Amino acid sequence: MKLFKAIWEFIKSFGLFWKDFLVGDSPELALGVTIILGVSYVSRNSRILDIVSSVVLVMVLMMITVWRKTRRHS
Repeated sequence: MKLFKAIWEFIKSFGLFWKDFLVGDSPELALGVTIILGVSYVSRNSRILDIVSSVVLVMVLMMITVWRKTRRHS
């Protein structure tokens, strides 16, 4: 039983580390990257659609994050 508890604590700590590392202080970036990866996965059979959608979504994500950061400091 002790081994199971130790393994569970390790898994929980590992998950919390990655949550803090990926989300950190910018949850919109984590969500945006997840959306971009999902769209890329769905459109993986169409090379042109995949490239265009990935580039456009990355540009939109960059514009949103820059806009949000500059709006906070104005």
